Amino acid sequence: MKPATRRWVIAATALVALLVAGVWLVARSYVPSNEELARRVEKEFEERLGHPLVVREARWRVRGTPVIELLDAHTVQPGDEAIRMRRLAIYPQLLPLLDKRLVIDRLEIDGAEVPRGALAAYRNRTQDAQGATVVLRSLVFKDLTYTSYSGVPVRYDGEIAFDDTDRLPRRLLLRRPEARSAAVLEATREGKTDDGADVYRLQLQAGGGTARGQARLAISKRGHMTLTGELSPRQVEIQALLESFNRRAFIGGLASGETTLRAEGETVGELFRALRTRSTLQVERARLLRIDLDKAVKSLGEDRAGETPLDSLGGVMVTQNTAQGLKTTFTQVKAVADTYSATGEATLYRGQIEARGRLEAGGGVVEVPFAAHGPTRDPTFEMAWGSIAGAAIGTAVLPGIGTFLGAKIGGAMSDPPPTPPPRQRR
Repeated sequence: MKPATRRWVIAATALVALLVAGVWLVARSYVPSNEELARRVEKEFEERLGHPLVVREARWRVRGTPVIELLDAHTVQPGDEAIRMRRLAIYPQLLPLLDKRLVIDRLEIDGAEVPRGALAAYRNRTQDAQGATVVLRSLVFKDLTYTSYSGVPVRYDGEIAFDDTDRLPRRLLLRRPEARSAAVLEATREGKTDDGADVYRLQLQAGGGTARGQARLAISKRGHMTLTGELSPRQVEIQALLESFNRRAFIGGLASGETTLRAEGETVGELFRALRTRSTLQVERARLLRIDLDKAVKSLGEDRAGETPLDSLGGVMVTQNTAQGLKTTFTQVKAVADTYSATGEATLYRGQIEARGRLEAGGGVVEVPFAAHGPTRDPTFEMAWGSIAGAAIGTAVLPGIGTFLGAKIGGAMSDPPPTPPPRQRR
């Protein structure tokens, strides 16, 4: 190699080396270390959402598929509740970052604990914090445990795909991995109605049965959202359904009927919090799971252990999401079991039950008022056992009219007291 050529090669090599070194120094000034990334995430989170975040470890990768991972992160909030995540992975697009836009192809959450009380602290901040420069295309979560107002933890897996244009959910899939029988909700966007509302096809598997239907999401020019829809549950085993969500059932049987739903709000989150459903249900092979009615009547309440098969059971169930959890009301309830029939109504709210009704025997000759109130896990049952005792005495003295008079006299002497209102939590 000629000396001039050699000097040119050496100079070019040195220039390239200096250029690479300069690019590396510039990159290092813009791309943080893992430790710097963790602290920057904590700072941005607190500035945007108003509560501190602690990140044990953060790491990023640009080569191959770009990804940013946060490991063992948790929020710091008043009280004992906090949102905890074992792993959160963000898969961003690189080119939009040059335009100061964050487009996330996929957001993964693997292992999280989300108490309802802790989540409520961000209710009015997440929409503003997201802003117009963040686009989320897909959310995937696994082993996410949500704890409701009643304190019952339920684990979910799920996926949500969002539309690139209006950012509304395009497809939602929610599963209960621990359920004894399949518990899956799927909602798929399928075009629009004549008046412009988005149509979603709904499919639900739970309790060995199914529920299929349709929902419509209408958005006004000002952005106000209205959700309406219908579902047709078929052959859903009530006990298996409630056990799928770690709830204890009072009754069993196969429920079928018709359900309508409605909600209004300014955001998808507000729609969920305002959701109201109304179901007219009939239950086949129904049974009371915690009381043997015949045994209880004959022993005047001394012995009630067992179950009661019902000839028929039907009623109307209304659910309403509230700031303090789900409120469920049962009305027009009528049950028939052999020679007994009962009518009544009940409300389940904030872990409490309030119920009243009447038990009839002998074709309506004997009417026995009953009530239940207190914690749903251990409610107090009250029944006018004097009506039954009076009926028995009346029958022994004078069959027929004596039964009727004895029941009325006994009932007047031992009618359950009015159910007290639930205590307000402080």
